[in-house]
Amino acid sequence: MKRLILIAVLVLAPFSTVHANNLPVPPEKSTEELYHDLFISLLSDDIQKHVNEYYSILLKDDPLVYPYEVYIKQAKRTQGHRSFRFTVVMEVTPVIGAHNSVGKDELTYDIQPGHAKLIKYKHLETYEIPPHLKGVQL
Repeated sequence: MKRLILIAVLVLAPFSTVHANNLPVPPEKSTEELYHDLFISLLSDDIQKHVNEYYSILLKDDPLVYPYEVYIKQAKRTQGHRSFRFTVVMEVTPVIGAHNSVGKDELTYDIQPGHAKLIKYKHLETYEIPPHLKGVQL
């Protein structure tokens, strides 16, 4: 089932709108949005785990990654047409407290049937933590 959803998401990836930071997002209430959200939901625990690992050296508390703050920057087949191995690059914006962004990160996954592996984690930006949340910093 996971494989079917993953394939559907990646096949139906022609997004027609763009997020404020020029990342593609599917049209609201579209089939593409549904598949995008299903795909992100399947990876959300793994995304959260890797974000927690990175920010554990900076913060006392784990930041949250909301599914609506995960954007697919790029998805491609790595072994040609109709192959089932993909490289997917995502951008996430982890938050603490009431939606206070702590940074921006890029995660690259190697995905094949039944398996998703993080192959690269890149921290893109660090945001200043508001004064009332300074206690969460190490």
